[in-house]
Amino acid sequence: MFKDPFKSLRIDVVFFFGFALIVTILVGIVITVTYVNGSRDIAENTSYYQQKLLIELHKKLNTNLVDIEQSSSTASQNFSSTYEELLGDVDNYDRVTGQADIRRQLNNYVFSMPLLQSIHVYSDLTPSYNLQEFVQFLSLDSLEKEEWYDLLRNSDYTWLSGRTIQSNNGEVQVISFARKVYNRFNRANAVMVFNVRMSNFKEIIATDDARSKLALFDDTGKLITSTGDTAFFLENSNDIKHQIDMNSTGSKRTGDELLVWSSSLSSKWSLVEITSWTELMQGSLQETQIILGLGIVSIIMILLLAIFLSRKFVRPIAMLLNAMNNFSLSKRTTLPTGYKNEFGRLFQGYEKLTLRIDELYDSLEQQHERQRVSEIKALQMMINPHFLYNSLDQVNWMAIEAGQHQISNMLSYLGQFFRLSLSNTNHLIMVREELAHIESYLSFQRIRWQDRLKFQFEVDEEIKNWYVPKVILQPFIENAFIHGFHGKKEALLMISLKQVDKALEITITDDGCELPNNWHEQRSARGGYGLRNVRERIEALFGAEYGFQLMPSSYGGTQAVIRLPIVTSLTSQGEDSDVENCNY
Repeated sequence: MFKDPFKSLRIDVVFFFGFALIVTILVGIVITVTYVNGSRDIAENTSYYQQKLLIELHKKLNTNLVDIEQSSSTASQNFSSTYEELLGDVDNYDRVTGQADIRRQLNNYVFSMPLLQSIHVYSDLTPSYNLQEFVQFLSLDSLEKEEWYDLLRNSDYTWLSGRTIQSNNGEVQVISFARKVYNRFNRANAVMVFNVRMSNFKEIIATDDARSKLALFDDTGKLITSTGDTAFFLENSNDIKHQIDMNSTGSKRTGDELLVWSSSLSSKWSLVEITSWTELMQGSLQETQIILGLGIVSIIMILLLAIFLSRKFVRPIAMLLNAMNNFSLSKRTTLPTGYKNEFGRLFQGYEKLTLRIDELYDSLEQQHERQRVSEIKALQMMINPHFLYNSLDQVNWMAIEAGQHQISNMLSYLGQFFRLSLSNTNHLIMVREELAHIESYLSFQRIRWQDRLKFQFEVDEEIKNWYVPKVILQPFIENAFIHGFHGKKEALLMISLKQVDKALEITITDDGCELPNNWHEQRSARGGYGLRNVRERIEALFGAEYGFQLMPSSYGGTQAVIRLPIVTSLTSQGEDSDVENCNY
């Protein structure tokens, strides 16, 4: 006969085998499809073929650029010899014909090299900027005004990034190669700039794949030109140069871009190509859709299984919750007994719990009756505080009538002392109330000691509005009179309250008897009954990090240092909801 596994098998076993089957099938399908159609293979193959293409473009580019550099070197040598003659003692006619001769020679370079757009010569020759001419003569003084001059200042020649010049067809974007011209004394006396149309330049490094974007960098990491996203190449130029310095050829993924570069030790140029990773992976979209479809089917199967399992689990739990919500001593809900697994043990435990509650309820009724009788007896033995105040007041009047003014004053201060102690039922009171309570006690003692007793308070007005535990100072001051001042003719007592390290520090110092050498080993080291009560109250209210210490004082007596937290309101310590108050 088939047994329900949810009643006979352990819950973890059912969950394990149920979910393990679905998850194993799902993970196996995903791993198989992922390994067969992995994006890593696509990226590696793409990088490999792009690097081969870049190497070919690099060779083609290097041939054209080297041709321009060599032609500029030859042109500068030819120009230098003629230029020195024109700077000598020649008439204007010879100077004009000589300059025309130089223009004619340089025009030959422009006509013979399809990449060249024009040549600019910065020298002491007569400036001549004619848009109809391919060779322009500019003054040497205007050289330093050019933005690119700093790149040439400490170099013999350099390639200049894309810039705009004027031509007979309007503004033209060019990439230029600038070279200094030296005389026979090895001094630079002119500069020749060979301008290449940027469109022609980009044709050299262009590819048939419109998705690819190419850029040309020189050996200093400077971007010369690009056929795509110029902003990306400028932002990542430092990282690109670092990668090229580490490896002449390679690839790296940067965000959504696949970066591929190629350079050689024999060339100062580096070609960098970026391809959108998203576009690169479009070919695997169909496979991704298949994986997504399988994943959705697997998720639906898991959800169906989860619903089935959850219903099986929810039903017994719901029965248990219903029994708990409807629990009553007079009425019980019967739970099923067919469960043999964890649910069955829960049901049995609940039954035992309800039986135990019945026993405890009967016991509580008996205990409550005994407690009620005890409370009635205790109330009968309590002394009404008002009876105590009235009785002290009557004794005070009798002392006045008998002329015992000192006794009258002592009774008056004693009445104030008890009134402050018994009237406020909160655990915490304001510092000013605690000080008034202590001042009543000290005034009571001064009647006995007269001028032989001196005491002083040191406290800021702000601290008087803070809160401290009730009757926190009286046990220390009482100990000073009972133990410290016993047998002494004069007494000095100082009480200081101040803030130290975000805490309230109360210091009580007297000049009474010295503490014995083994005072810390005696019972008084932790305080007698009164001080022990203070320590326990502080620990109960604020925790073990607060309390007090006893130590010898600099006046020869005892010094007590009490450390409490700063409490500025009763609500911060939950005093408004304390179960021990005047109403309960």
